[in-house]
Amino acid sequence: MANYALDPEPSRGTGDIVAGDAAERARDLVLLGKLAEAGKLRKLWLDLTGEQVVAVLGKRGTGKSYTLGVLLEGLAAGKGDTQIAKLQTPRAALVLDIMDIFWTSQIALTPSGPPEIQKQHEAMTRSGLAPQALNVDVWIPGGFERPAIDPPGVSSLHLRASHLELDDWGALFDVDMYNQPQGMLIADGISHVVQGYVRQDGSTVPPVPDFDFPDLLACLADDGDIAVNYRADTIRSIRQRMTTYAALPLFGGTPTPLASLLKPFRTSVLMLARAPDALKKVLVAVLLRRILRERRDASLAQKRLDLDARMTPAERAQVGSFVSAAVPRTWVLMDEAHVLAGGDDPSVARDALIKYAKEGRNYGLSLALATQQPSALDSRLMSQVETLIVHQLTAPRDAAVATQNMRSPEPTRIRVDGAEVDVAMLLRRLGQGTASFSCGNAPSLSRLCIATIRARVTAHGGYEA
Repeated sequence: MANYALDPEPSRGTGDIVAGDAAERARDLVLLGKLAEAGKLRKLWLDLTGEQVVAVLGKRGTGKSYTLGVLLEGLAAGKGDTQIAKLQTPRAALVLDIMDIFWTSQIALTPSGPPEIQKQHEAMTRSGLAPQALNVDVWIPGGFERPAIDPPGVSSLHLRASHLELDDWGALFDVDMYNQPQGMLIADGISHVVQGYVRQDGSTVPPVPDFDFPDLLACLADDGDIAVNYRADTIRSIRQRMTTYAALPLFGGTPTPLASLLKPFRTSVLMLARAPDALKKVLVAVLLRRILRERRDASLAQKRLDLDARMTPAERAQVGSFVSAAVPRTWVLMDEAHVLAGGDDPSVARDALIKYAKEGRNYGLSLALATQQPSALDSRLMSQVETLIVHQLTAPRDAAVATQNMRSPEPTRIRVDGAEVDVAMLLRRLGQGTASFSCGNAPSLSRLCIATIRARVTAHGGYEA
C-alpha cells in the first residue's frame, strides 16, 4: 500500500473525521472507512443528518461499486448504533441496480460456504468487523423474474399505465409525441381515456383517470374521433406494440405502492439488468418522479404540523395521519449512472434524475451516484454533488472532471511514497479500495483527505464470475 502524506492536518482535533452535514449534527452516521494518510488512525464517517448528493467515481476495478455497497450497508443497518452506522432518523433507501450486483447484500459473510464467501469473510475479519444482518429487500420488475436462478424472497414490482407521462410513452415507443402521427395517436388515446370518449356506435365511455393498457387498447379500437383522424395502419401499428406491453406482468395486477418499496430503516434493491433499455429508463423516471411527488406532499404536511397554529385538532389529526402513512425520507443509489444519465444521451431517466437531484433535498431526499466515466455524466448532475469520493482515475478527461469538482480545498502539499505530486497525479496513484474524499458540507474538514474504504459485512457481488 502506498504511503500518503498530505499537509495541513485534515481537520480540527485528532478524533474521527465526520463530514456531510453543514450543521455538524452527527445524528445519522455511516462508517465509510479510515484515514489512509500518515499519522494517527482515524475513522471516516459520512454524516447523513442533512440531505445531500454523493458521487463515487473511479475506473473499473478500483472499488467504486464496493464503496456504493458500503453506503448501502450503512443505510440498511437499522435503527440505533452498530459497528457500521448510527441511525436515528427513519429513512428508506432504493438501489436502482442496473448491473444486478447489489442483491448480494442479503447474504451474510460466514467462515464456511463457497470460496468467494470465505475470502470476503477473511477480509472482513482482518479489518476488525463482524458479520451483521441488514434490512435488505430485493425486487424485480414484473415479468422479468427467473425463478430457476433468482435469489429467494424476491418481490415483483408492478406499475399502471397511468403512472407514465407523455415523454415516457415517447421513450417506450421510440416516437416523437408531438410531431409524429404515432406519438400524437398515443397522446390522443390517453387524453380520450382520461376525459371520456364516444365510441363509433355513438355510445359514451366515462372518464378513467387511473387507466391501464386495456383501457387504451379499447379506445384505439373503438374511439370514433381516432378512427376518423388517423390512418388504419398507424392505429394498427400502435395497437400491436401496445398489446405487447399490455402482456407484460409489470403492467398487470395491483400496482406496487411506494410505501411497500420504501420502508423506514430498510433498503430495497431493484434488479434492472434484464429490462430492455427503453423500459429501464421509463421505470427509473416513473419511480423517481413518484418519490419526489409523494415526498413533496409529505414535506408540506409536516411543515403544516410544525408551523400552522391555525389548524383545528381534527385537521391536525388528519394531517398527522397523512404524514404517518407517507413515504419516509429516502436515499436513491445508482451504479453506472452514466448509462442512464449521460450528457450526450437525452432520456426521461436523465431528466428525472436531474430534477430529483435539484429539488429532492428540500423534501428529505438524497442521491448517491457511482460511475466509471464521470466525463460522460451530465454536468448538471455533477453540479449538485456535495460529497465526492474518487477512486483511481487515469483517463485525463475523467480525472479533470474529478479535480474540477473537488468540494474541499486542495492540500498545500501532497506526497506519495515520498514523491511530491499534484491532485491529478494523486488520483492516478490511488490503490484499489483507496479513495480521495471531499465534502462541501464539512466545516471542520480543512482539505480533501485520503481514505481506505472499510470492508463489507455482507457479500459483494461486483466481481467477475
